Amino acid sequence: MLKGKLKFAIAICVITLTISYLVYSGAKEAMVYYLSIEELVERVPQVHKARVRVSGVVVPDTIVEDDVGSIRFQITDSIETINVAYNGIVPDIFADEVEAVVEGIYTKEKMFEADTLLAKCPTKYEDASALYEKEDSY
Repeated sequence: MLKGKLKFAIAICVITLTISYLVYSGAKEAMVYYLSIEELVERVPQVHKARVRVSGVVVPDTIVEDDVGSIRFQITDSIETINVAYNGIVPDIFADEVEAVVEGIYTKEKMFEADTLLAKCPTKYEDASALYEKEDSY
């Protein structure tokens, strides 16, 4: 009877440890540092092999599309500017001066190789009192 309980306890411990390891390793792979462009440039060379997420505004007139469907462009945070290469589906709202979020690896050649590209939708809200002032002026 004692041997059966011991085997059961060992099996439960092994299963618990296995599940814990799988959860830990999965969470570690999914974790990505979110940096500003300035922080990314400051952390070179530590960031060369790490997956990072960077946000910046697309520099006007820098978007270049290749024949194979990849694009190259620059993003800036008004302090630093980096080059980005991306191969994949481009969001419809991606254009000059749109805030873009890229995820990938910053190479030693100073190129951000992105495998994820998100474009933030610009929001243009106007204060309600400003609308009333415009109506009153008519």
